[in-house]
Amino acid sequence: MRRSSSIVIVAGFVLIIGSQVLYTILLATPNGIRIRSPEGNVTLDRTFVVSGDAWMRSGISSIHVQLTERSGTGSSSFPAVRDMVRHKGQALFALSSWSARIEVPADGFWDLRASVTGIDGSEKTSAARSVSVREGAPVREFRSWTAEHLVPIGIIAAIAIGLGFFARAGRRRNFGELEVSSRYRPLVLCLAIVVWINEFAYQVYWFLVGGWSVVSALMLQMCGLSILFLPVMLFSEKQKTRQFLFDILYFWGIGGAFMALIAPDIGANGFPAYKYFSFFLSHGLIITSAVVMAIAGGVSLSPRSLLRVFIFTNLFLIPVYGIDQAIALIPPYDPGNYFALGYPPPTGSIVDLFSDLFGSSPRYVIGLELMGIAVFGILYLPWPIARRIKAARAPQMKATDLSA
Repeated sequence: MRRSSSIVIVAGFVLIIGSQVLYTILLATPNGIRIRSPEGNVTLDRTFVVSGDAWMRSGISSIHVQLTERSGTGSSSFPAVRDMVRHKGQALFALSSWSARIEVPADGFWDLRASVTGIDGSEKTSAARSVSVREGAPVREFRSWTAEHLVPIGIIAAIAIGLGFFARAGRRRNFGELEVSSRYRPLVLCLAIVVWINEFAYQVYWFLVGGWSVVSALMLQMCGLSILFLPVMLFSEKQKTRQFLFDILYFWGIGGAFMALIAPDIGANGFPAYKYFSFFLSHGLIITSAVVMAIAGGVSLSPRSLLRVFIFTNLFLIPVYGIDQAIALIPPYDPGNYFALGYPPPTGSIVDLFSDLFGSSPRYVIGLELMGIAVFGILYLPWPIARRIKAARAPQMKATDLSA
C-alpha cells in the first residue's frame, strides 16, 4: 500500500475511532438527560414532537419537557413517554430514549428543557434548546417515496454506474498484483477521503445536537463497518486481501445501504436538513465504492464468496452480541442493538415478525439468518447471470473476429 493511501487510512481510523472513544467518555456520567430533536434555532408548527434520551443510575421515575416563552410570561409542562421493547404486545423493558408531544399556545420564540426524576428522588435537567414557533410552518418530517426520497436514489444509481465505467476506462497500469486503469487509483483516493470526511463530520454533528449514543452510534453496524473498511479494500494491492474484503463488504455494504435507502430512518430530518444530505451521501458512497470495485477493481464473486461471507458473518455476530450486552453496563444503561441482535427496534420492523415466530432475543436470530440468506442470495444473482451472458456471447464475438 502506497504512502498517500496509508496516510488516508490511518488518519481516517484515528479520527473516527478516536472521536467515538472521546464521546463515550464524555457521556459516561451516572445521570443525564438530553434533547435530541428538534434541533435548535428551527421554525416549527404549533404541534411537534420533542425526543431525546435520559438515564439515572437509580432508575427513572418520570420525564417531563418544560416549554417556556422567551419573554418568561408563560410556560407549560408535558409528560414524556419512554420507548419500550415489546414481545407479542407485552413490554419487556424501557429504553433511555423518550418523546413528548408538544402543543404550543401561541407563535413566538420558546425554550425547551427536559427534566428527569430518578426513583431515589434525584433530578437532572437538560440544557435549553430554543425554537421558533409559527402556525402552519412546513413540516420537516421525511416522507418516503416522494421526490425527496426517489431523486437521491436515482442520482446515487447513476453516479455509481457512471464512476464504475469511468474507473475502468483508460490505460492499464500495474497496481500491486493486478492491473487497473490509470483512472482507478485517483478516483478511489477521492472516494475514500469523501467517505471519511463525511462520516467524521456526521459524528461531530450528531454529538453536538444530542443524538450520539454508545448504544447506537458505534461503527458496529453493517454500514458503519463498511465505511471503515471500504478504503482498505479499495487501496489494497494484494489480490487475496481485496477479494476477501470485497466478498464481505459487497454483501454487507450494498445489502445494508440498500435496505437503509429503501426505508430511511431520519425522522424529522427531511430535505434540506444536514442529516438528510449526510445520510444519502454516506450510503450512496458505500454503494458507489462497491460498484467501482466490482467494475474496475479486478474482483468477482463465486459460490465460495457467498459461503465465506455467511460463515464470517455468523462468527462475527458472536462478539457483537457480547458487546451489545456489555454496553448496558455504561450510561445510558441500554443494551446495544448492533446487527439488531439485542431487541426489536421500538419503531417497528421485520424483526417484530421474527420475534413473534421464534421468540425474543437471541432466538429470533433464526429469522435474521433466513432473511440474510435470502438477501445475500439476491445480491449474488447478478454475478452468475453476467457470467452466463458473457459465455453466450463469446462464440459470437470469436466468429466476428475470425470473419474480420
